[in-house]
Amino acid sequence: MRAQYNLRGSDFGDFCRHFLCEVCALTQEYRELKNRGFDMTLGWEENMERQQNRGVAMGAPVIQNGMTRH
Repeated sequence: MRAQYNLRGSDFGDFCRHFLCEVCALTQEYRELKNRGFDMTLGWEENMERQQNRGVAMGAPVIQNGMTRH
């Protein structure tokens, strides 16, 4: 998200936040997306469709076959 929206900070700082206080990191990400027009109640696909219909390029990564954990 940092690279996508050209946000200040560092990868190491992000790692530390997620490792030490995941709730804090996720809250920051939630607020950032909300401030950029996302409606979390709609889900990812509905937000993407909504942004495309408004002509707004969100710059979100396209992930083929969905996201997976390893």
